[in-house]
Amino acid sequence: MTTLTAPSLLHKKSSFFNGAECLGIHRGAIDTTTVTTKPPPVVMASVRKVLLELGLQVQEESTYNYRCIRLARRPESDESGSINLEKAGSNTFVYGPHTEDPGDEVRLSVELTRLEGLNDTYSLDIRRLKGNLRSYKFLYETIRDKTAISTK
Repeated sequence: MTTLTAPSLLHKKSSFFNGAECLGIHRGAIDTTTVTTKPPPVVMASVRKVLLELGLQVQEESTYNYRCIRLARRPESDESGSINLEKAGSNTFVYGPHTEDPGDEVRLSVELTRLEGLNDTYSLDIRRLKGNLRSYKFLYETIRDKTAISTK
């Protein structure tokens, strides 16, 4: 006769307690500057703050996955070689120099995933869904640099 016992919470990984049980597994190339061991709720709070500072419209698809939209630059805005801030109502939008960021509408997915085989190690995945590649690259680098989640 076999006796079945319920697993003890003491034997579960620490990731169970920080919400990582509902994270997807990372697929594809890894940007080492977006890898972290910080708790997922802390990382996502930092990411959300940065996304809102950049003027992106943020829609929460799940606790660890956001869909974001940056609206296109208005034609009459300054096209100098510096980072531009545009105000539209109560929102401030950030655009890069025109040579790096044409200012097109960009849609992206920002998701925190776990790295398979590495306990409590996560990757912030920023994927372009729609829009100009140069505009996406500017946003990707800005989000990556401002969140500074890497634990190097």
